[in-house]
Formats: sequence, C-alpha cells, structure tokens
Amino acid sequence: MRGLSFLVGGELFAVDIDCVQKVVRKMKLTHVPAAPDEILGIMNLKGKVITIFSLTRLLGRRENRTGEYTYDTINAVVLKSFSASEDQMGLNIDKPGDLIDIDDDIICPPSLTTGALESFCISGIAEIGERLYRIISIDSIINKYKITDEETVGNMSIGNTSNGGIDNG
Repeated sequence: MRGLSFLVGGELFAVDIDCVQKVVRKMKLTHVPAAPDEILGIMNLKGKVITIFSLTRLLGRRENRTGEYTYDTINAVVLKSFSASEDQMGLNIDKPGDLIDIDDDIICPPSLTTGALESFCISGIAEIGERLYRIISIDSIINKYKITDEETVGNMSIGNTSNGGIDNG
C-alpha cells in the first residue's frame, strides 16, 4: 500500500493514497447545527461541499484544545468521492506527513487493547523503522456515516450537498 501519513494528537496515521484527493491547510469550516459530534463542519472546495470529520472524535478520544475552537485554522485530508451522490468527506489532521510505502505483510490487525470506537476506523497497524502507523479504514467511516437523500440535520437536508453553495469567503 502506498499511503499518506499524517499526525493527529501526537500519533501517526496513514490512509491509502488512492483515496486522497488533496490536503487542505488552514481551511475555513461552517458549523452544522445538530450534526453528530464527529462532524466538525462543512467546507466548500471548488463548488463541492466536503463534510469534515474529527479523527480524534471518531477514535473516541477527547480533543486537547486550549481556548475556543476556531473554524479557520483546520488542516484536513480531503478524500475522493466514493458514492453516486458525489458527497465527499475529509479528516481533520494536525499536520500532514509523507508518502510512505507499507508492505501488506507488515500490516497487523489492530491490537486487542484498541477500544471499540477506535477499532471500527483502524484497519491495521504497521511499524516502519521506529514509527508506528495506524491505518485508517475509509470504508468503515463511509459506511457508518452514510447519508441518504432523506436524512436531515436540523432543518437542513444533507443527503446530496454537491450544490450546497457555501460561502467561505
């Protein structure tokens, strides 16, 4: 697997590079009222609305932020669209890393000490040199948070948001 590594909460993670559209730095998010806690907000990327998830929250961990949370200082890995509706998602990261090659034979299943929340989105663990990478299962996140055209958040439909018209500027 060729992966993109990134840092979240002092830990290294990786995602298959074939799933990545781009890395966005210091983007502006729009808060979505009544969205699940794992969703930080949405952003507009070239006319497409991208739902940004907090990887920290997906892992069932508390965020260690000081002061008030700001929506204009977020870095994210934006993933390619995987559904017919072309809705897209991204993961909030602290810092992008490097492209890495991970041989399939060194990827181990998540440890038994991994919590239930963390284990649903971690497909494996790989040690390369002195570094330990947790490999993100994009399919698990997509399947857990799949949104149909009938679903709404608050009074706003979020099923097909490709024409959302969010103004970040």
